Amino acid sequence: MKTIAVPPVPAALNPLSPKAIATLAEVYDEASHAITLYFSRPNLSDKAHRGEALTFEHLIKTARDRYETHDGSPGLSKDLTRILNMEPEFRGSPRRFHAVFACKDRDIWQVVDLPTCGDLSGLQVSQRFQMVPLLRALEATTPCCVALVERGKARVFLVRGTDALALPLLPTADLAVEADDSRVGWSDHIDGSVRERTKAYFKSLALDLHLMMLDLSCGQLVVGCREDVWSELEPQLVKAGMTEMMSGRFHLTNLDMTTDEIAKATKPVVREKLRQQYVHFWELIRERPEISAVGVDAVLRRLEAGSVQTLFLGDLTGKDVTACSRCQSWWNVSTQCPACGSRQSHLMSAEEFLARRALAIGARIIAPDMPTAALFGETGALLRY
Repeated sequence: MKTIAVPPVPAALNPLSPKAIATLAEVYDEASHAITLYFSRPNLSDKAHRGEALTFEHLIKTARDRYETHDGSPGLSKDLTRILNMEPEFRGSPRRFHAVFACKDRDIWQVVDLPTCGDLSGLQVSQRFQMVPLLRALEATTPCCVALVERGKARVFLVRGTDALALPLLPTADLAVEADDSRVGWSDHIDGSVRERTKAYFKSLALDLHLMMLDLSCGQLVVGCREDVWSELEPQLVKAGMTEMMSGRFHLTNLDMTTDEIAKATKPVVREKLRQQYVHFWELIRERPEISAVGVDAVLRRLEAGSVQTLFLGDLTGKDVTACSRCQSWWNVSTQCPACGSRQSHLMSAEEFLARRALAIGARIIAPDMPTAALFGETGALLRY
C-alpha cells in the first residue's frame, strides 16, 4: 500500500486531547484557587497594545482585590502574577483565543492558544475550571484538509480556524500529449489520451488524499477548484470512499493562494457544514423522541444514567443548576442533597454542569458559538439506548 509521509501536527493545531479536556473538567479545589482565564479581543487593532494591556491588567487587579485580600494564598498570588506576565504574549496576537487553566495548589498550569477569536475576556477564581468557552472555541476550530486542485497538480493544507499548515507536495502529472502525425482522426486520439491521463491523475489524487486524511485522523475535506475540474474529480473521490468526508468546496482562481487566503476561503465552507450537522441533529431529535431528550432537567437525568451519546449545548444563558458542594449531585426543589444529605450547595451555570457530566461519561459534545447556539434552542441529547 502506498504511504505518504505527513509531518507531525503542531501543538497550535492540536492543542488538547479529549482526555486532557476531561481531566481539566474533573479538577476540584476545595480552597477555590482554580483560575480560568479567557482572552480574545477581535475588535482591538493589533496596534492598540496599550488599551489591550489595560484591559488585561484590569482582569488581574480585580481578581487580586477580590480574592487575595481575604485569602492571602501564596499559590493563588503566584498564579495571578504568572498570568499577568503573559500579557505581552497575548498582546502580540489579540485576534486569537487564549485560555489559561491554573491551580498552584494542585500543580496545574495549562495554556491554550487557538486560531479563532471572539469578543471574550474574563478571569474566574473558583473550585472548578470554566470549560464551556473552551469547548465552543474548539468547535469553531474543527480541523479540515483543504486541497487546491488543477489538472495535473494539487496543493494540500491542514486548516484549523485561521491557521493553515502546508502538507507534503503530491505528485504532479504531465497531461499533454505530443502529436506529429497529420492523419485524419489523430486529434481525436490525442483528446482521448488526455482524458484518460486526466482521469488516472484524479483517481490517484483521490487515493492520496484519502490516505493522507486517514494518517491525520482528519474527517473533513474542502476542495478549491474550478467547476470543470470538480466534475471530473468528484466521481473519483466518491470511488475512493470519501463521500462522508467531503464538506464542500470553493471556487479556485489561483493555485498559488497564500495560507491566509486559503483559511479565509475555507471558513464559510466549514461553517456551513457545521450548520448542516446541527440541523441534522435537531431533525433526529424531532423524528426519534424515544432516543432523545430535550431541556436541562431531562438531559441531566439521562446524563446521570450514562445514556447520552451526543449532547448539544444551545443557548443556556441565565439557566443554573443547584449542585451539592460535597458530591456534585443536583436537584430542583429540596434544600438537602438527595444523594449524600449535605445541605451545602451552590449554583452552577447549567451549561457548565451539563458539559462536565457529558465529559465524565465520554459523550460527544456539540458546542456551537453563541450566535449559532441561539438559533437552535436550549439543549438536547441523543441517547445510546
